[in-house]
Amino acid sequence: MSRDPDRPASPLDGLRAYEREAAKAARHPLPAVRDWALLAISVVFVAAGLFILPRDPNVGIVTLAFFGSCLAVFAAIIVRKLRVRRFTGETIEVVGGVPIRPQRWRILLLGGWLLALGTILLVFAKDPPDLIWWLAAFIAAVGASVMAGVLTGRLPGGYLQFDPEGFTIANRQWRAVIPWDQIASVNEGELADNPILLISVHDLAAVTITPPDAIANATKTIARYEATYGANFMIMTTHYGIDLPVLTATIVRYATDPAARKELCRRSLPKVSPHAR
Repeated sequence: MSRDPDRPASPLDGLRAYEREAAKAARHPLPAVRDWALLAISVVFVAAGLFILPRDPNVGIVTLAFFGSCLAVFAAIIVRKLRVRRFTGETIEVVGGVPIRPQRWRILLLGGWLLALGTILLVFAKDPPDLIWWLAAFIAAVGASVMAGVLTGRLPGGYLQFDPEGFTIANRQWRAVIPWDQIASVNEGELADNPILLISVHDLAAVTITPPDAIANATKTIARYEATYGANFMIMTTHYGIDLPVLTATIVRYATDPAARKELCRRSLPKVSPHAR
């Protein structure tokens, strides 16, 4: 938040600003040397694939398909890290009572990419070792399964939802409503270069899990999260097309400001003022 212009400047203002930026840098580091190195390696191999393509089309196509995919992934990771570092949200509101579902087009695109990559490796790789052949077949099968799941409506499952009484995390098996006052901490992390949000609660018994016959399954999942991440709930934000700091700031706002929860009674358009720099 910016300093009130009517308030006299304090010698501590600069220190507080530095502390805020330092905390932000710790939560959202810039792309590491490893990120840039992987991107550079991918660029080199893509260039090599283009060079080889006229001379040996099979090798060139396989090289371009594999390392072109790597290039897209590593570039997306770098762009995401740079984007979230610029986030300086001051006012965030969401629509109450409306499920925020995973973006189907993202899952469909992922499935199509895996199917295409696996198929290209199977068709154009010359006498590949058995391990490579089986790996390519597995990639293609996973891609086809994901696409079939999306097209038949089985994927993606679950949603997030903001309500005056709490925050809902739902998957295909169960739904958990976390009362705002029960949220003990909201932390950010990464899982295999994917941003994740971690939520811990004061009293798990205060969380409403439905349907009743899924409580045992939910309890096992929550215990696994606790053992792996040290938190009760984990959300992969890219599934929903939401930048991690945006979701974090939104949850923290409603968890710490009871008056703000009244906004969630409305079903108006969301108002987001990130003021990114």
